[in-house]
Amino acid sequence: MKSAVVAVAFLAGIGLLAGCQPAAQKAAAPKEKKVEPKKVEKKKSATERFRTALANQDKWQKACSNPNQLVPEGIDVETFRKEMLATVKFPPGGVLGKDVKRGEKLFGDPKKGGRSRRGNCYACHCGDPQILACGNIGPSLRGYGKRGIDPKDTYIKIYNSWAVVPCSVMPRLGYHGVLTPEEIADIVAYMHDPNSPLNK
Repeated sequence: MKSAVVAVAFLAGIGLLAGCQPAAQKAAAPKEKKVEPKKVEKKKSATERFRTALANQDKWQKACSNPNQLVPEGIDVETFRKEMLATVKFPPGGVLGKDVKRGEKLFGDPKKGGRSRRGNCYACHCGDPQILACGNIGPSLRGYGKRGIDPKDTYIKIYNSWAVVPCSVMPRLGYHGVLTPEEIADIVAYMHDPNSPLNK
């Protein structure tokens, strides 16, 4: 009985000490930070994004944004091509890359993964005769390296197709930064290599 009384007195004393602790010795409660509500930007509709893209076109894109995808009247074709050619950036090592295998992968792989980019040429062209699934929007590229085409012309066409055919439907892969100059050079190497599946 005596030990029970001592225990109760002990606990009461601790409670009393805790309650009488000076304010300075109490643990400072962390101050609540005011969190500003995030401004949620309203996602633009497809129509709004389209209108924004139309408003930001350069004069040549505006000229080509017509239903026929032909250069409209009043646009000088040679001036158009010269201005587009001036946008082409060539790689330091030349237009023929050294990595034919990478060129083959870039030519055919439609996936984008990490930092790597792809050409996805099979979406519009036929290439390796072993690959039957291919597009027909553009010409077949089977036997391309046997046609006597200058690799520099191939490079320019891939980098900015409008430098060759104004308002072409072919994507301007270098101009828009989809492929780097070095990646385009490797695709050109693949297309011109006599041992490439394209040329067998």
